[in-house]
Parts: sequence; structure tokens; C-alpha cells
Amino acid sequence: MEKQIDSTLPKEVKSFWRQTEKAFKYKKLAENTEVDVAIAGGGIAGVTTAYLLAKEGKKVALLEARELLSGTTGFTTAKITAQHNLIYDELINRYGQANAKLYYQANMEGIGLIKEIAKQHKIDCDLEEQDAFVFTENKQNRNKLLKEAEAYEKLGIEGGFIEDLPLDIDIEGAVMMRNQAQFHPVKFVNGLLKEIENMGGEIYEHTKVMDIDNKNEITCKTDTDYTVTCHDLVFATHFPTHESDKFYSKNLDPENSYALAVKENKEFPDGMYINTDTSKRTFRRMSAEGEDYILVGGESHPTGDGLSVEQRYKELAEYAEKIFDATDVVYRWSSHDLISTDRLPFIGKLNPKEDNIYSLTGFSKWGLANATVGGSLVKDLIVGKDNPYKNLFSPQRDMSLMEHVEPTKEAEENYAKSAIVQTAEELKINQGTIVEIKDENVGAYKDNEGNIHYLDLSCTHLGCGVEWNDGDKTWDCPCHGSRFNAIGEVIEGPAVEELKKLENE
Repeated sequence: MEKQIDSTLPKEVKSFWRQTEKAFKYKKLAENTEVDVAIAGGGIAGVTTAYLLAKEGKKVALLEARELLSGTTGFTTAKITAQHNLIYDELINRYGQANAKLYYQANMEGIGLIKEIAKQHKIDCDLEEQDAFVFTENKQNRNKLLKEAEAYEKLGIEGGFIEDLPLDIDIEGAVMMRNQAQFHPVKFVNGLLKEIENMGGEIYEHTKVMDIDNKNEITCKTDTDYTVTCHDLVFATHFPTHESDKFYSKNLDPENSYALAVKENKEFPDGMYINTDTSKRTFRRMSAEGEDYILVGGESHPTGDGLSVEQRYKELAEYAEKIFDATDVVYRWSSHDLISTDRLPFIGKLNPKEDNIYSLTGFSKWGLANATVGGSLVKDLIVGKDNPYKNLFSPQRDMSLMEHVEPTKEAEENYAKSAIVQTAEELKINQGTIVEIKDENVGAYKDNEGNIHYLDLSCTHLGCGVEWNDGDKTWDCPCHGSRFNAIGEVIEGPAVEELKKLENE
């Protein structure tokens, strides 16, 4: 009898990283506090920035709206690399060879900084050097890879074009980049958190910055009824929850992608792999408690497209079985990324009018090395040191000629709709849909007790209509990437208020 791969998918969405290493826990803010620098956001960008500023003697407070590592860092593929799919040929053509070289150097510096911190503080985070590969199975994409290999040669990047991979995949070509790395992000960030505490830093969870008063000093108003007063404020919140001119709303596009942790049935070679085709596929080896796993990821698409995420998980599971003979899916999870207008991150002053507020965002799916070197850049800006990457990553840079260079849209006809039932009465347990009540579209979700929750579908950020995500059981905003759980509570910004609850009359 043929294996029913979809029956092996775990019912709950859980990250391999967060399940194999628990993130440290901290209390929420319980009194007013004053610090030199407040950092909003408890992923690698915020934690690294806090760590580096504390090393400079700054008194810091790290504020996380939910739980530490509950955002992109806890749900990543955990590749630390300067090989950001195909980007260097495009950067040379648009920004020039010097800036393309600078981008590569910045990311290699980020890799080096992670290695240095792990070594200095003896952080056992499964850090290991790996080569990285971008490959194609499509003849039409071979020339793109050849051009990227030429860009490597121009920039002095160690690696180049190859014809085969040490995997059972018939490819048309690949580009290899040497001296990259992979690690366990929760273990690494836990090590940083410990050092921040040792240096007197304050760390708070379940403390959301709701608003700021920026007159003489900055006062961060939180949802705990208490405030954090600071001289400098850093938003490392994925999407900045504070923006005065809608710059970020106009220049960041949200995307979802998915990953499985499958038991290794046949030996997986060294290396980290991603294709440049549609549908997107990426994989690497992982280990935990003596067991070996393969991460199989991909299925990228614009957030809130209304198409079935459950089907996308199944597509990955079928691929894992076909390529790696893997049918035991241990964990499944999703990642949520913001793609900047030119695929380079926005790191620096949040906007030109507020000198003491900074942002780290727009990592375009490649945030680990970028976020680490970005933390160093923000640290330098705050303490008044020069930094070679200031102009390259500045949110105020000229992007008038930029455009997306990678196709991200899947063929919509290949996917079913995510909200499939027409009435709330048809809903099964733990299922959501969009129904029409009094000529208005309304969100409906049936919980485990059989209660139906009705929600206003207007995102509380800027009012876009959210869509049901059947794989993660969330309501996702297609405009700016805000996400809400099944009963409307915020799990990802820029929204800070939950969806409005409705009565079914």
C-alpha cells in the first residue's frame, strides 16, 4: 500500500529549534525603568544589538512583545551565509561592483562575529562551517547561475559554478560559496541573553511597545501599564511598529515559507542547499540528542494570498519522501519574512526626522549574518563610531531604480483556497473560514470546544483585509505581514491591537 505522506504531518506547528532547545524565560515589565538604550524585539537582531551595546557600557533594556525567539529567528532555516540565492550579479548591475563587494564583506563579517562570540563565551550552538549551494533543475535558469559565478569571480568570492551536487537530484548547474556556516539559533541566542544579564542588561518578555513619546527623552509606553525611558530606541521588531511617513509600509513586502524536520533515513552530505526555481526548495542537515534530521523547506509565497498552506506543507512532505526517502515528519513550522524594495536590509535611522530611533528590518529571508552585522552597525551609530556599511544599509538610500529580481509567486491554479467552507455551521474543530453576514465578510473560527469566534477581518495596522491560513491556523495580512492567531490575538506586527471581535446576530 502506498504511503500516505500527509497523514504523517504533525497536527501542531512547532519549530525544530524551539522544541530541541527551550528559549530562556523572563518576566514582563513590572515597574517604570530608565536605561540608555531600549531595544524592541527579541530575535537575533535585537538580542545582538543589546549585547553589543552592553559591551560598550550602555545600560540596555530588551523588550519582547511575546516570547523571546517567537519570531523569524526561532523559525528560520538557520543558515548563516552571504550566499543570498542569486544576488551579486544583480547588485553589480544596479549598485556597482564596489557596493556588491561591500555587501559580501558585511555578511562575511556577520558570520565571523557569530563565530567570535560563540568562541569567546563558549556557546555550544552546533556551529559548523559549511559550503552553500544554489542550484537549478531548469535549463532556462542555467545562464543566471553562470552570470552569478562570473560575479563571484569579479568580487573575489571563493566558490564558483559546478555541474553536479552530492545529492540525488538531476540539476542543470549550481553555484557554490565556500566558508559559510549553520548553527542552532536558540542555543546561540540563549548564550547572548546570558551575557546581557551578566553585564547588567534588563530583559522583559510579554512587554509590547504600544506608543512612544519622543520629546526630550524617549518614553516607551507598553501594554504593561509601565514605561521605559531611554535616550536611544531600536526597533528590531521584524516590521517597525512605529513609522511616521509610511516608508516601511511602502518598501517591505511580506512573504511566507515553510519547513519540515524529517528523520534522516539515508546519509545527508555536508552543505546547505537552495534552488532558484519555482517551487522553492531548501535543505540542510540538523541534529538533536544523537538523532539526525534533514530540514526540507520552501513553498515561498506572498503572505495572505488566501491559498492553502496545509497543501504547501504536504507538497514539502511529498518532496522529502521523493528525494530523501523520508516519511517521518517530526516537526513543521513556517517563517515570515519582509522583502525590501532592493533586497538589501534597512539598518540605521528609522527616519530622517528622529535622530535617536533606529531600525533593523527588511532582511529579505537572509537575516542571520545581516542581523548580526546590523547590530554592530546600530551600535556604532549610537556610540558615535564610523561604520563602513552605514550608507549601504541606510533606510534613506536611493532606491528609485530597484525592483524584485527573483520570482516569488507560485502558480495559483496549483493550490486550493485556504477558506473552503461557506458557512460557520460547516466548520470543523480548529478550522476557520470567511463567511458573509449582513452583506459583510466576517472571519469565523471553531475552537476545540466547538465555540465559533467571529472576527472583523480588518487588520488593525492599516485596515487591509486578513486571510485565513489553514496550515498555521492564523489570520494573515497580505499588505504588511501582520499575523493574528485563530481568535484574533496579535502574533506578529506591525499591528499591535487584536482583531475586533464580533457578535453573530
